[in-house]
Amino acid sequence: MGYLRAIITIMSSIGSQSTDFAALRLEQRGRAGELLPIVLLNTLLNIITLSIYRFWGKTKVRQYLWRQTYFMGEALEYTGSGGELFKGFLAVFFLILVPLGAIGNVAGIYLDPESAAFAVYTAAFYTVIWFLIGMAVYRARRYRLSRTVWRGIRGGMRGSSGQYAARYLIFSVLAVITLGWAYPWMRVTLFQRIMAETMFGDRNFRVGAPLAPLYRVFAVYWLGSAATLILAIIFIRFTSLIYLGGPEFEAADMDMSQGWVLLWPLIPVVGWMWYRTHEINQFANNTSFQGLSFRMNASVWNLSGLVFINALIVVFTLGFGQPFAQLRTFRYFCDHLTIMGEINVDWIEQSSAESPSIGEGLADAFDLGAV
Repeated sequence: MGYLRAIITIMSSIGSQSTDFAALRLEQRGRAGELLPIVLLNTLLNIITLSIYRFWGKTKVRQYLWRQTYFMGEALEYTGSGGELFKGFLAVFFLILVPLGAIGNVAGIYLDPESAAFAVYTAAFYTVIWFLIGMAVYRARRYRLSRTVWRGIRGGMRGSSGQYAARYLIFSVLAVITLGWAYPWMRVTLFQRIMAETMFGDRNFRVGAPLAPLYRVFAVYWLGSAATLILAIIFIRFTSLIYLGGPEFEAADMDMSQGWVLLWPLIPVVGWMWYRTHEINQFANNTSFQGLSFRMNASVWNLSGLVFINALIVVFTLGFGQPFAQLRTFRYFCDHLTIMGEINVDWIEQSSAESPSIGEGLADAFDLGAV
């Protein structure tokens, strides 16, 4: 969840003196009725401009969400522009997407699909794509943080998107090879890396997320999902044999068996949400910033409800209602995330981290990032 990382970053920027934060929260004051005119105008202009306006529309939605998010009575500010996003997209389109498309066309013409050379090309192509996705995740986060301001202090990142992308690629391959068992390791390692390079002002975050608690939850999820799949296969095979064996197998029995087959995928889905809830809570609870600690109290049921209703909103509005889903997600994390501790922030100075001059073109190209 990219929202959690952004919100944790926002919450680190505190006032000008030592303060007790035992019960402080972010406050999301946005309302769907206020967001509706922005969404309607964005939809109209996207249709008229054949979707070119989406960069400016996305910026207006971000500006609204940011300025409706308050901490200690002060609103956040989003300073990015639609022009920056558009220039980022153009750079990626002409420097990356067009060359990749040209190489693909040449390979399709001159390489035999059955040849070893074509297999090598395909592997190399998808390796590059996955590497670029890793870069997109990092660079999009860096851009948004650099355009997030609270009390005149902005966020930022110090690190290499290429190094992050290399780790992202390697761990993704390990996750596939190990049938998913390397996934928690991947998530913890990448989260620690990206948060250690995240700054607010001139100060860094610290993360100490341990692996063991996540692996205990993941093991239950993985083994439960595997057992469910095996039982479903056995059940399908068994009922098929009975059905083909004679007329005594009633239609009602067949309907019941089909119902169970349709129901079994829900078990891995619920298990996955259970794992993700633990992951989100653990990541937040093991993150600190200069004496402040964070506490997330998400539950599998309310988080699942959030994801399910957001999906319905996006699907039934053909994607145009996504800003409302974003507003609901912002409010959810604001309501469930608290900070504790004491900090003196007189020494928090403006970030000296490099600020990108163009927007997250790669993320837009790969349709990454919910906000």
